[in-house]
Amino acid sequence: MRANISFLVVCALTLAACGREEASGPVAARNARAVTDIVARVGGSPIAAADVAARMTAEGLDAGTALDRLIEDELLLQEATRRGITADREQQRAAERVMVRAMLHDLEKDLTPQSVPAEEVRADFEAQREKLQVPERRSSWHILVKDSSDAGKSLAESIQSEVRAAKDPRTVFERYAEDGDAETALEVTAEDLPPIALRSGIEQPYKDALFAARSTGPLDSLVETSYGWHVIVLTEILPGERKTLRDVEDEIRTRLSYKKRFERLAEVVRAREADGLVDYDEEGVALLLAMPGLPERSQ
Repeated sequence: MRANISFLVVCALTLAACGREEASGPVAARNARAVTDIVARVGGSPIAAADVAARMTAEGLDAGTALDRLIEDELLLQEATRRGITADREQQRAAERVMVRAMLHDLEKDLTPQSVPAEEVRADFEAQREKLQVPERRSSWHILVKDSSDAGKSLAESIQSEVRAAKDPRTVFERYAEDGDAETALEVTAEDLPPIALRSGIEQPYKDALFAARSTGPLDSLVETSYGWHVIVLTEILPGERKTLRDVEDEIRTRLSYKKRFERLAEVVRAREADGLVDYDEEGVALLLAMPGLPERSQ
């Protein structure tokens, strides 16, 4: 039988190899104790049901995923040993960290950002061109009268007159932000809004009014939304950006080189597994049958 190993989590796999318990280490560490609940062997190194349970608890995994991770870790470490990368086995977790990092260092030398072909960079750019375009955004603050009645509108009109007449409209904002309106029974709040785009989740009347303004400052009219009446001040207009390939080429090359490195690590795991290093122990596997997510078997 074989485990259904997910190779999309190789990054997490290598990180886990740096800090897992000694129970999941290579052969020398395994032989330091008697293992009686063996679930699988990887190149002779046993993985116990207790190891799987510990990994499940530590990382919140189901049994199948935990077993897959332990097998993947062991395969990578044995590949590091096969390549002649050595370390002090008495410092087991430090040794594992050194070996895996050494393999990553080799990959970094071969798969640098500069090694990514230009056609791959351009294809990636074209695939995400729309995501790279930054739309125009606008910042604002508003004073809201949380009442849609005529009384609410009347109060909002009074506040708007204060804002438009003030030498510094922000002083009106700060007064309502601190005190609301103690003279009426209506609730009044004041709020700063971060830059928003026309497609943001703000209610449409607010966005329409904000993006219709030709310059910063108090808007000419009140705006009504489901929350009530808004007195709005546009504070900043951030123009949109259209990023070119030159603007993002370094970022794309770096991301693609990382992707290639992890794909290469996945190939290493596949190759080592294909060497017949993984052997499941039926009696040990029986101990896991009550756990969810056991890897599927194949004849």
